[in-house]
Amino acid sequence: MLENVSYRYKIPAALTLAIVLTEVAVTAVLISFMLSDARRNVESGARNLANVTALSVRDSIVRDDLFHVFEVLRAPVAAKEPANPLKELIVFDANGRVYAATDPRYYATLTEATRLGYAISHAISSVKAQPRNFYFSFPSLLGADDIVAAQAVTAEDGSPLGYVTITYDPQKLRDSVNTLVERMVLINLASLLILLPIGWWWGNRMANPLHTLSNAMARVHKEDPEALKQEVSAKGSDEIGRLSTSFREMLDDLAEKQQLERDMVVSERLAAVGRVAAGIVHEINNPLGGMINAVDTLVTHGNPDGLTTRTLALLKRGLAQIRATVGALLFEARLDSPAMRPADWDDLNILIQPQLATRQIALEWSMPTDEVPIPSHLVRQLVLNLLLNAIKAAESGGSVGCRATMNASELRVTVVNSGEHIPADLVGQLFEPYWPSQKTLGLRSYGLGLWVSYQIATQLGGTISVSSVPGETTFEAVLPIKSMETCHE
Repeated sequence: MLENVSYRYKIPAALTLAIVLTEVAVTAVLISFMLSDARRNVESGARNLANVTALSVRDSIVRDDLFHVFEVLRAPVAAKEPANPLKELIVFDANGRVYAATDPRYYATLTEATRLGYAISHAISSVKAQPRNFYFSFPSLLGADDIVAAQAVTAEDGSPLGYVTITYDPQKLRDSVNTLVERMVLINLASLLILLPIGWWWGNRMANPLHTLSNAMARVHKEDPEALKQEVSAKGSDEIGRLSTSFREMLDDLAEKQQLERDMVVSERLAAVGRVAAGIVHEINNPLGGMINAVDTLVTHGNPDGLTTRTLALLKRGLAQIRATVGALLFEARLDSPAMRPADWDDLNILIQPQLATRQIALEWSMPTDEVPIPSHLVRQLVLNLLLNAIKAAESGGSVGCRATMNASELRVTVVNSGEHIPADLVGQLFEPYWPSQKTLGLRSYGLGLWVSYQIATQLGGTISVSSVPGETTFEAVLPIKSMETCHE
C-alpha cells in the first residue's frame, strides 16, 4: 500500500509523524517527571510536617494538654494556601485511639483507628510495628484514596507516646498537576503549529529532487535527452546528488548514442544511393559517349542544312549537360592526384569570380600558403561545390566567406554565406541528392553538389556539418591529414 505513495508525501508525513511522536514522548516524560516531583514534594513536606508536629506535641501529650495539641494541629491547616493538598492532621495515643484532630467532629476523641478506614488504620499499624520508620502512602492520582503519611511521637527514651498522621487531598494535587499538564499541552500545540509546517516544507524540499528525477527517468526514450537534462540538476555529493549526476551522464551517453544512430542511418542511406547512382552512371556513360561521338561525326563529315545544324547543336548541348550531371556522381581518388597547393586555391577563386560578379556578391578569402597533403582534385571539387551552393543561397549584393586552416592533423574549410537561413527541419536533408527544399527556395540546381561534397568528405575520412541562423549559414568540412604516398606530381 505504502509503496504506491509518492515520496513527496511519505517523507513529509514521516517527518510530521516523527515530530508528533517526539512531542508526545517528551510530554509523557515531562508528565512522568512532574508526577515524580509532585510525589517527592508531598513526601518531603509530609516528613517535615510530621517531624515538627511530633516534636511540638510530645510534651503536651505527656502533660495531657489536649487543647495545646489541638492548637498545634490547627496551625498548619489554617495557614495553608488554597492549592495546598493538606487535608487533615490527626494525633493518636499509644493505643491507636484519636487523641486530637483538626476536624474533631469527624475524628472524635478516643475513636479507634480501625474505624477510620483502611488507609489510616494501615498507617497506624505500620508505624506501631516499626516506630522509628516514616510511613508514606501515595496511591494513584486517578483514584479517590487519600495520600497518608504517619510517624510515631516518641519519648526521650524512644518509647512511643502516640502517632501523628497526615492526610492529603489527591483531588487538589490532581488539579495542580492538571493545570501544569494543560500549560504543557498548550506549549506543545504551539510548538507543533510551528514545527509541522516547517517539517512538511523540509520534507517536500528533500523529496522534490527525487520526484523530479523519477519523472525525468520515466520520460527517457520518449523526450529529448537534452531537455530532460535541463530538468535534473546535480547538486551536492549526497545520494540524490550522485544519482542525479549519474542520470545526467546517462543522458549524455544516450544523446551521443542517438546521434551516432542517426548518423549511421544517414550514412547508410547515402552510401546506398551512391552505389545505385554509380551503377546507373556507368550504364549511362557508354551509350551517352556513343551518341555524342555520332553527333560530332555527323557535324564533321556530314552535310547538314541549317535547321539540322541547329538541331544537332541543341542535341549536343543536351547530351553534354547529361554527361556533366552524371559525371558529378563519380568521384574516385586517382593515384596520380597531387597534394593541394596554393595554386589550387587560386584556381578555385578564379572559377567562382563570374558568379560573384553576376550577383554582385562580396568574397572574403583566407587560405593556407603551405601544401596540404590531401588529394587536390577531391578537395577542389568539395570546396567548389560548397562555394557555388553558398553563392546561389546568398542574396544579391550579399557576402560569401571561405576560410581554410590547417594543423598537423586536419584541414578545416569553412564556407559562410549571408541570406535566408535554412529551417531546422530541413538541415538533416541537405546532404541527400535532390533535397526537397530547393524548389521551395527557388534554386536552380540539380541537387547533387552537397551530396557529392558529403561523399568526398566521407571518402577522405572527414566530416561535413552545417549550422544556420537568420542571416547566416555556415558549412564546415574537417578533413584529416594523412601521409600521402599516392599524392605526387
